[in-house]
Amino acid sequence: MDNMTNGVFKQETTGTLMKKGYIALQETYTAEQAISHLRQNVQDKTNIHYLYILNVDHQLTGVLSIRELLGTSDDELISNIMMTDIVSFPTDLDQEDAARVFRDKDLVSIPVINRTKQLIGVIHVEDILDVMQQEADEDIEKLSASGKEIDFRTSPFVAAWRRLPWLILLLFIGLISGGIIEKFEATLEAVVALAFFMPMIAGMTGNTGTQSLAVVVRGLVSEDLNFKKSMKLLYRELIVGIIIGVTCAIVIAGIAFIWRGSLTLGLVVGSSLLATLIIGTMAGTIIPLLLYKFKVDPAVASGPLITTINDILSLLIYFGIATMFISKLM
Repeated sequence: MDNMTNGVFKQETTGTLMKKGYIALQETYTAEQAISHLRQNVQDKTNIHYLYILNVDHQLTGVLSIRELLGTSDDELISNIMMTDIVSFPTDLDQEDAARVFRDKDLVSIPVINRTKQLIGVIHVEDILDVMQQEADEDIEKLSASGKEIDFRTSPFVAAWRRLPWLILLLFIGLISGGIIEKFEATLEAVVALAFFMPMIAGMTGNTGTQSLAVVVRGLVSEDLNFKKSMKLLYRELIVGIIIGVTCAIVIAGIAFIWRGSLTLGLVVGSSLLATLIIGTMAGTIIPLLLYKFKVDPAVASGPLITTINDILSLLIYFGIATMFISKLM
């Protein structure tokens, strides 16, 4: 049996998505016989877009649209007008891969065949849309580290228990940020104005990283990424990070200069934001790509994790640059 356990297809495969509501024709039929067969069997069927042509062994040999059938002469053989270049699914194809085929081929229904190429079911685009929604919801839940098993009916205690492991991990990682601030306490005390820009730099870095993460995870769901595509994506996100960084750095440097009347402070804050936004964007791109490379679900590189890592990097860069120019800031 194809991908079956105890007589049941494995979950989230084409075997569980397929339906039996299709119309099959023998390849020896004429168009007149095919139309007669269609009239006799269409009453209890829905979403009939294609007719599937079978040989004497019930193997799928062709497909024909109803429009093409109605447009041909009555005595024409079905085998002469059917399409033999068939897009079909095995029973064990992952539903995400099936969704990509529907998107790429732009079809409204695709047949499912067993190992001997016999037609056993059909998947309609309406069914695959539900799958795409489900997969998108799962990825969003993973990105937020909330867990895919939490919904409106989940009790508060169960929901908290499922979220706590991620949050406790991030809590300990976040303590590193406190250690960084303590290490640069002298710099902060010498130039108190630096504290004003600290939350903004950390927040902006985390936000850009999360944005890049969402873009990459969406791309991994919808594309078959290879090394060339990954490098192209990485280069694109680098350019995006530079553009965003330069724009935001100019704005914040101007604000810092106008507020404190210090060109050096403006340069420190602006250059720090430029560097951290580029690094934040790259971190949000590289981490999910690495996870994908090592066969780990990229969506587990959740937004909170990226944000926490970028917080640490942004503080190190910010206070590092400020310490270098401390004599001119005082």
